[in-house]
Amino acid sequence: MSGDIFQIGTSGLQAAQLGIATTGQNISNASTPGYSEEVNQQEDGLEQAYSFGYVGTGTQVGTITREYNQLIASQINATQSSSSQITSYSNLITPIDNTIADSSAGLSPVLQSFFSSLQNLSANPSGVASLQTAMSGAQTLVTQFQTLQTQLTQTASTVNSQISSEVNTINTDAQQLAAVNQAIQIGYANANNQPPNSLLDQRDQLINSLSQETQVTVVPVGNQYNVFIGNGQPLVMGATANTLETVPSSTNPSNLDVAYIQNGVAQSISENSLPGGTLGGLFAFRTNTLSPVQNAIGQVAIVLGSSINAQNELGQTINGTMGKALFTIASPVINANSNNAGAETLSGTITNPGALTPDNYTLSYDGSDYTVTDTTTNAVKYQAATFPAGTVIDGVSYTLSGPMTSGDTFSMSPTADGVTGLALTTTDPTQIATAAPIATSAPSTNTGSAALTAGSVTTGFTPAADLASPVTLTYSAATDTLSGFPAVPVTVTTNGTSVTYPAGTPVPYVSGMSMSFNNMVVGISGTPADGDKYVIGSNTDATGDNRNVLLMSNLLTQNTMNNGTATFQGAYAQMVDAVGNTTSQLQTTGTTETNLLNAATQQQQSVSGVNLDQETVNLLQYQQVYEACGKLISVASQNFATVLALDGTS
Repeated sequence: MSGDIFQIGTSGLQAAQLGIATTGQNISNASTPGYSEEVNQQEDGLEQAYSFGYVGTGTQVGTITREYNQLIASQINATQSSSSQITSYSNLITPIDNTIADSSAGLSPVLQSFFSSLQNLSANPSGVASLQTAMSGAQTLVTQFQTLQTQLTQTASTVNSQISSEVNTINTDAQQLAAVNQAIQIGYANANNQPPNSLLDQRDQLINSLSQETQVTVVPVGNQYNVFIGNGQPLVMGATANTLETVPSSTNPSNLDVAYIQNGVAQSISENSLPGGTLGGLFAFRTNTLSPVQNAIGQVAIVLGSSINAQNELGQTINGTMGKALFTIASPVINANSNNAGAETLSGTITNPGALTPDNYTLSYDGSDYTVTDTTTNAVKYQAATFPAGTVIDGVSYTLSGPMTSGDTFSMSPTADGVTGLALTTTDPTQIATAAPIATSAPSTNTGSAALTAGSVTTGFTPAADLASPVTLTYSAATDTLSGFPAVPVTVTTNGTSVTYPAGTPVPYVSGMSMSFNNMVVGISGTPADGDKYVIGSNTDATGDNRNVLLMSNLLTQNTMNNGTATFQGAYAQMVDAVGNTTSQLQTTGTTETNLLNAATQQQQSVSGVNLDQETVNLLQYQQVYEACGKLISVASQNFATVLALDGTS
């Protein structure tokens, strides 16, 4: 029986020693990131049968386990992924929001300043200093546009760099995870299927690290983890890690996409298929903020430049020449998908700037129909079996070089290069057309009180074609009409009602009526006398004439954008508000996600973290057990010595 006591005492010593070692391991790793508290799972030894009953044989440590909750860990990984995405997005959008909303550095004050210079020019339309101020205002406007574009371009470059960095980090984590998976498998085999806790902690840390980069799905298979990203692309399968790489986007080569290497071939993964984590935040920012902001500012640049050009081309300079375009205007950005099988090309020309939107589009062909989709709103803008040359969609006329191959696509961004392509065509201030190219007059022999307005011209007016010689209108009292119009239809508008008269037809006279013909608009009012004449001719002296520059300055307050629903500043303000709202939402959501992550982490620590107070108690307990077992062995030894002594005396 003494032998049994020796065995019991020895087993207790061993168990207590293991307990002290485990407690020491916990205490020394109390601050180690990712470490899970370890616990000895102690069991009683097998009992031995005797005639009087069963006697125990001591104790043993069956296994050493981690205090670990898989459900909490999964919650932390999911929350970590969401929090990292929001943080990444917020860090990129905040500087953009600060810049475009800045009352001194944004676009709005420069717009206001430019149009103020035009307004000031209207007070002194022939003054060289006023002309120079207006031209300087135009240059400052272009410079401010370019400054904004430079920041956006740098941000786009930063996004590409960060995407590359995230992919490298994911690949590194994946390779380490595969190695740990293999080590875990070996660890179980080498220790009679006992858990290699340190390796398990490493694996959980790597999973958490991956969750910071992108959203992951973990599938346990035996003792190993298989990890999937996106829509199910396998990243780690047991001891094998697959590789990601960055490739130019098939629809926009200036952007980097993530590709999955399969059988040596890079397969691009859709941005929408990689949510969560820092990588998901980069994609979300690029798609939902960076591209829309670039397009929106580009739209303002194109419509502004086009509107000023159109009005300047309808005016006359102080040199007596018709005005020309003051700004160069960008063309739509069109990219053929790099995976297209056909060699067809697509081109586009902006024909109606006011109908432009800041959206992106795709043209696709499925073998039966050509479909143009607004990818911003997902609205189908065109669908037919053919795609005729000159098909107009939202202000852009598109021409396809030939039939598309089934499955081929084109991406179209009409305003993406709006700022990049904006520049002054001249720095000569005398090229600002301040005057109107037509002038009206009446002979001194007229006896009535009627008089023509100064008149204006409309889009398409050219002096050679529309006013090759002066037009003299004559009033007939007998018929109460005006005659002498060119051989073209004349549209008369009175009190908002328009009537078009055939060429050569005298026009009934109504005081206050407006007459439109040959791209000219002239009003007349008063009481004419029989035979009175009214002359419309070329403006031979533009000095002091501010009619055209006034029209140009009024463009600031006109709804020239979004099909006549917004001004330049209004459209810009809508974009600023949208970015500001997104920034605010991200800050609010980010705070919420951070709180959720902290709460989940605290909950995990309450389960897996090392409690030094508890470990101190455990250490004292194991020490007492160790001492007691030692005492037990000492008693067994004394008993055994007594038995030997009794045998000797007999």
